[in-house]
Amino acid sequence: MRKLTLAYLGLLALLAQTVGSSFLTFGGLNSGLNLATAATKAIIISIRFMQLASQGFLPRLAAAATGLWLAILFGLTLIGQ
Repeated sequence: MRKLTLAYLGLLALLAQTVGSSFLTFGGLNSGLNLATAATKAIIISIRFMQLASQGFLPRLAAAATGLWLAILFGLTLIGQ
């Protein structure tokens, strides 16, 4: 229960960071900061709530392939700005 509570509090802190960054202007760094925050949220959710740390090889491979594909799409998005 303690690990889930810490994960929940971490997600709330990252939510506060996302909301706070919407009120500040960092120029081109805003997109990178928000994407890094979203990636951190996804990692917390996949490890703690989807329990990928205790799964076998195939679910981890699927999650890694999804992460790679998202990194490619995010990279293409940032190139267009």
